[in-house]
Amino acid sequence: MNHIELVQHIASFLASEVKSYDIPDICSSYGLDDGEESEAFAGKSKYVERRLRGKDQLFLIDLAKRVAKDYNSVDLNRMLNTISPRGIFNITQITRKNIVKEILSLGYIEGDMNLIDFLKRTWDLDSMPSTDSRFFNATGDITQHMIANDDWSFQELFEDVLEIYNITDEKFIRFTEQIVHPRVRSEVDPQFIEKLNYHLVKDGYKMQVTSQISGYPLYTIIKTTKGVKGEFKNLIFAADGPKPEIVISDSINNEIAIVKNQEFCLVYDLPILEGLLWRELVTWWGDKQSEEEGINVERAMYKRLIRSLDKGPERNFFKFYFKHFRERMGNSLPALIPQVYLHYDPYVTKIVPNETRLVRQRMDFLLLLPNNVRIVIEIDGKQHYSSEDNKPNPKKYAEMMKADRDLRLLGYEVFRFGGFEFINENSVDKMVLDFFSKLFLRYEIN
Repeated sequence: MNHIELVQHIASFLASEVKSYDIPDICSSYGLDDGEESEAFAGKSKYVERRLRGKDQLFLIDLAKRVAKDYNSVDLNRMLNTISPRGIFNITQITRKNIVKEILSLGYIEGDMNLIDFLKRTWDLDSMPSTDSRFFNATGDITQHMIANDDWSFQELFEDVLEIYNITDEKFIRFTEQIVHPRVRSEVDPQFIEKLNYHLVKDGYKMQVTSQISGYPLYTIIKTTKGVKGEFKNLIFAADGPKPEIVISDSINNEIAIVKNQEFCLVYDLPILEGLLWRELVTWWGDKQSEEEGINVERAMYKRLIRSLDKGPERNFFKFYFKHFRERMGNSLPALIPQVYLHYDPYVTKIVPNETRLVRQRMDFLLLLPNNVRIVIEIDGKQHYSSEDNKPNPKKYAEMMKADRDLRLLGYEVFRFGGFEFINENSVDKMVLDFFSKLFLRYEIN
């Protein structure tokens, strides 16, 4: 789907859902330019399209996700799933397909209930349109084709009518939980739970008993990885000169602008949906440097990142990471991103009181792993806990500890290394190998 089609899809959806007199306010609530009601009455879709012109792909995808969530739109979810190779949900279409296959193997998915009553525990069938002109809604539709007749298979019901691959994570989780609910079936084979978990765990979820109803176990799907909510946008990193000065240009959409020293930093402006790999970073860099012929893109990217690091501990940490893991992990190597400014993470952005400039919040290194796992690595020198005159500064140390706590509460993992650990280069080599080997084992990064 190209840029124009994406704009048209968003515009036509809002035009179909919102009254003309409400369109200006709705657009404004999504951070789009204001307009007059008369313009909206002249054409709702065109009104929205005019306000989406000039917006980049990242903004449009983010807007479509917000609209889809606000209006519970399966249509927009379906469209978004065609744009992203991985899809837009935490529980991917691959996992959903495998779970549906396991559920269909049960035979009577409705268990001890009537099929319609069972489905209504997840879907509002009475308000869903019918695919058969003889009926008013999906209730009549499903009754006719699944109960009175059997001309629909369960697979057709789930995939074509209920569009189970395009419903929200919350609705899919609720559906799966209903399959093993005591009201639906009084006995659940533990092996069936194991089969479901075999698929769920790949997306960071697990089904387990959380309580009981009249002595029967109640199963709930929980998230096993405690990653950060939301997605990184416009990752700002690797400044090799004066630090960038960043302001909020749109407080509604958390958009930022670099107003000074932009030429010294890099801005990764592609969607980051499932972590960030080194090969993805190199490919992005190569596209940016396409005018330079004959260069080794990976080598050029590596050198550019090295330039942003201070000589000594930071550079050695970065160099030993590549020494031990570049060939070993190949295309699966996570990008070790240096000198990262967190400003465009919507869950960490802060505004200085009475100003639009953002609080400086830079980290030494960042790893973006699957399931929204974000690893912060800090290498502490004396500047972290002392004043410019090299005297201990408890206030500065306390501020650093508070920043760590804030990051952890937001779901980040924070690892600190002391400057003393970097005195012996040979020990640094071993330390880096040991740390990342254990880290990747913990998060099942192969």
